[in-house]
Amino acid sequence: MSKLHHVAIATTEFERDKKIFEQLGMTVERENGQIPTRQLWFYEGIQLKEVEDIQLGTNIDHVAIWTNNIEETIKIALLNGCKMDTCGNNWFILPNGTRVELME
Repeated sequence: MSKLHHVAIATTEFERDKKIFEQLGMTVERENGQIPTRQLWFYEGIQLKEVEDIQLGTNIDHVAIWTNNIEETIKIALLNGCKMDTCGNNWFILPNGTRVELME
């Protein structure tokens, strides 16, 4: 079984975007880092990652998926044209370039 864990959004406007999500009723779970690489996680499944530059179409940093078996999920991904990501053994890259983090 797999389900969405969180979506990480890259932003050059960290404070503005944090305020937007807070005004939408989301609650910060944790925040770390220093300018220009701050990160925060909302309980509701959104992660903000501060970056210095975004090119059009690259604001989704990664999608994280809960799974009950990381190794089996990786095998399935590789059999379907995905590649391993250098972030770790629980990361892969879809054929379209989207990075996927697996959580157990």
